[in-house]
Amino acid sequence: MSAMPELPMTMPSAKLSQEEQKLVERARNILMHQRDLTETQAYSLLSEMADKRKTGMVAMSRQLISLTSHLTA
Repeated sequence: MSAMPELPMTMPSAKLSQEEQKLVERARNILMHQRDLTETQAYSLLSEMADKRKTGMVAMSRQLISLTSHLTA
């Protein structure tokens, strides 16, 4: 039996709505620019942050976007 190829970590779960996917993508882009990370590294960091806070990727993305907008306003 052949191994199935892994999905890239840069792709949010298919269970997310289009709006939620855009939130996760925006948060990932913030991390990429602020910390000079690749897409995969930023997605992994976002996932790790959500796990540590025992929240979901979408909620963590919203928090990160909100915090960033407050700091840059």
